[in-house]
Amino acid sequence: MKTEPVYAKNTITGVLFHGTWCWYVTEREYWFLNVEMEERFGIQVLNEDTAAQFLQAIQDEQVTAAELRYHLHQFREQHREGDEWLKFVPSFLVDFDKRQFCSMFPEPASFEHYMPEGWIGTYEDFLGRVPAEERYWEMDGKSLFH
Repeated sequence: MKTEPVYAKNTITGVLFHGTWCWYVTEREYWFLNVEMEERFGIQVLNEDTAAQFLQAIQDEQVTAAELRYHLHQFREQHREGDEWLKFVPSFLVDFDKRQFCSMFPEPASFEHYMPEGWIGTYEDFLGRVPAEERYWEMDGKSLFH
């Protein structure tokens, strides 16, 4: 994993693009979809038309569910007390195919209000929408988030 999750700073994001699911650990600002920013590789609005270019630019930040599961499990073994594990809870689900954005970002920032035209942004618990094989927080039938 190139980038480590950091609570409310480096976020875990699930992305669906052309029917393929991927996880990324990136800085949070990338996911203000319709906010112009120089740091997003010259992409002014991140939507279904610019997704391929953006995802190519952040390909080094892509992680597998197995990698996330391993790191979360190791972290939970070393930190049995406290809530530092919250940094492993995914913050965003971005479905470029359906033009939907879901946020569970833990701090007041309202990413879901910064949507490209034609997109729907919501603040909701989206864990149930993640494909079962991508639920890195589940191990031996139990959630590592509890």
